Amino acid sequence: MAACLLSDAVANSTGPDEHVELLGRLLRAQIRAGAIAAARETRREAVEYAESLGRDDLMIAAFTAWTEPTPWQTRTYGTVDRPIVDRLSRLLERELTPSVRSRLLTAYANELVGEDDPTVLEAAQEALDLATGPRLRAAALEILAEVHGDAELSQELVEIGTEHDLPVYRITGRLHHAAIAAAANDPVTMRRVTAEALDLARTYRMPEAIAVAEITLATLALIEGRFADAAHLYNKAGEGMRRTGSVHAAGFLQLALAVIWLNDGTLGAHLDDVRAVHAVLDPMTTDLLALALHANGLDTEAREVRASSGPIRPDFFFTFLTTLRAMAIVALNDRDAAEEIYATLLPHRNGPPAGAESTAVALRPVAHTLGELAVLLGRDHEAADHFARAAAIAAQWNAPHWAAEARSRATT
Repeated sequence: MAACLLSDAVANSTGPDEHVELLGRLLRAQIRAGAIAAARETRREAVEYAESLGRDDLMIAAFTAWTEPTPWQTRTYGTVDRPIVDRLSRLLERELTPSVRSRLLTAYANELVGEDDPTVLEAAQEALDLATGPRLRAAALEILAEVHGDAELSQELVEIGTEHDLPVYRITGRLHHAAIAAAANDPVTMRRVTAEALDLARTYRMPEAIAVAEITLATLALIEGRFADAAHLYNKAGEGMRRTGSVHAAGFLQLALAVIWLNDGTLGAHLDDVRAVHAVLDPMTTDLLALALHANGLDTEAREVRASSGPIRPDFFFTFLTTLRAMAIVALNDRDAAEEIYATLLPHRNGPPAGAESTAVALRPVAHTLGELAVLLGRDHEAADHFARAAAIAAQWNAPHWAAEARSRATT
């Protein structure tokens, strides 16, 4: 309702300053409603309008109007809006007040977080140093907590949200903490803080945060082998994302369901569905498609698909995507590729189920896949060690199906 009223007000605005101010109010209402794609479009409209007038002051107003944090990135996975980044870089060359510069720095960092770009940390740290109030401090801390994987920073977000009555940071702080707990092989804390975040998100009617928390709980169900529960939660969250206009709605639900099929051994029965999600999320799903093709005996096509794969991004999906690639390499008996992927995954051998740190999807522990790669490479002793480690990690995550499989492989 608020967004509809503000859209009407924007259409009837009487001058440039009022027009941009109303667009800023509109994008904040859209963010609170979970309509992140619409909010980005509203901001783009305000920025381009200001640019058409040669008014940097209005462009700054457009960027600093985005004051609400979001639990997930505000752009489609693997993309960067370079025109937006370039405009922010140009504005940051101006003389600015500390509070305005801090807000622009967090806007800049948010456009690049997840990329292999050292300026993200530099911008977030400077934004924190310049912060003149709790909102600005929290905005910078949120980026630093994500990049550093620091539970103490996430807890500070929660404390700021509690002390200054900013419930959005009480929620996002907990969601960041869930990802950090996952990376630390701590599913108990992951579940607890996610449940707390979900309760708060429902209380304050924050649709995107509700969906993110539900997806995290779906991931835990997937890890535990409760595939029907996982599918139910993913479907529920996916519907909420579509309804509100999340930038991640396109393809995510289909990806999550495909991961369930891979885990429960039915991927081959869904080849057409995997082709469809690959059409939306290529190159993220190239190795998943290769596995589905292999399951249908289409190894020639699977190898052609595998040959088209590119480098894997070093972000929160790294172990998930690298494990998918390793699984395809093992399935296709590609010894030449196995050596390199083995070395890539080895530093993560003690880590959680692959992808758990994304709190979105997961596969069996990295150690299990290392065991399979070691078998392919003829390193049986190393394989046994990896499988034993995988069994222990799976047990820690209450995943008896994975633990049993890894134990059986460790003794063969």
